[in-house]
Amino acid sequence: MMKAGASQISITPPVGIDLCGYVDRIGPSTGVHDDLFVRGLYLQLDEERLLWLHCDLIGVSQEQVQRLREACLVEFGLYPSQVIVSATHTHSGPATIYLRGCGEVSTTYLAQLDNRLLEAARGAMAHPEAVSLHFAEGRCQLARDRRRVSGYQHVDDHLPSLAFNRSDGSCLAVLANYAMHNAALSYESNLNSADVAGIAAEHTRTNLPGQPVVLLTNGGSANTIPPRSSSEPENMVAFGQYLGDALICVIERGEKCQPDLSSISEFVQLPFNIPLSQAVHQEYERDVARFAENTLWRKAIEEWKDETLEILEADPPANTKIEIQIIRAGPVGFTAIGAEVFTHLAEDLRAECGPQIYVVGCANGNIGYLPFWKIYTEGGYEVDTAYKFYGNFMIAPGGYEIVRDSAMRLLSNTVS
Repeated sequence: MMKAGASQISITPPVGIDLCGYVDRIGPSTGVHDDLFVRGLYLQLDEERLLWLHCDLIGVSQEQVQRLREACLVEFGLYPSQVIVSATHTHSGPATIYLRGCGEVSTTYLAQLDNRLLEAARGAMAHPEAVSLHFAEGRCQLARDRRRVSGYQHVDDHLPSLAFNRSDGSCLAVLANYAMHNAALSYESNLNSADVAGIAAEHTRTNLPGQPVVLLTNGGSANTIPPRSSSEPENMVAFGQYLGDALICVIERGEKCQPDLSSISEFVQLPFNIPLSQAVHQEYERDVARFAENTLWRKAIEEWKDETLEILEADPPANTKIEIQIIRAGPVGFTAIGAEVFTHLAEDLRAECGPQIYVVGCANGNIGYLPFWKIYTEGGYEVDTAYKFYGNFMIAPGGYEIVRDSAMRLLSNTVS
């Protein structure tokens, strides 16, 4: 018998804190459009346990995840592989990870977030109850590939739902997944918002019996965005309600399935592409010309150049680590990756490991963009520019393939 518990706790930051996601944004937050939450789901099946915390944030750092896991080991006896922390990647939430030029991280807020995450864990684990598991998969045609001139355009329109229902038929919690950047509110907005995923989750919660906690996780969405982005929230709300309605339809036709639960994880090393100092200067000059009219971008690029040259003169790191976590719940396999991955990853994994495999991006950290090999030859923001905000060096070609092959191996070691 599977047992489940759920919780939902506000993590809306105080007005005046820096938001994160856009270099172009001027000034800190000026108000709140909709609340941000951490939503907790606790699952137990025989000796297997899993705690999933899903946050309306741009991302969570590996260090913050480690702090939570250490606390959960002490308080609940949960091992690190039994805890996952994912983020919606909203571009209208507080700065919680380092992104150059995209808002200062508040250490005060991070400390409060540590407490909120642990509070959500306690709430989800306090009173688990017997549940039945119901699965369905639908489609949603909302997302668009933002690489409009790309030869590798692709969207992942899968919309899966796992519903955890009480004995009276009402819904306790929902675990769903959709691959789209939560950036319908543009850089001109200074309002706190969970963006499309948050609107969709709350719309779903309020329109289902039982008022379930809805974890609408982000798929591999590096290349997908909403149809429009605006400083006015009307489009964002409409997109969220559209996605929520689609999710409700999927949930309502869910079929009862055999419960199953397991979770494994490992870290892999991804090599950096370390440039010569001359190449850094050349990149800087190109970017200065590209962003000649944008002082905010130019400032961030100049900071990148100066810092990177200092690192090159010292001892640049050769690689970085990323976590891959595989979670089996019922007939579904989730592949959680600590990066912004392209939609193609889910397709690659399904082709090799079965149809009901889904990617969760921005989970257990976020090292930045992870393009597949052909994108490096094509170029674009994800390859040429984004890493300068996330840090100093781009992941070398082949990093995506390391993650993909490792995920395939881990998936093959689990039984659906």
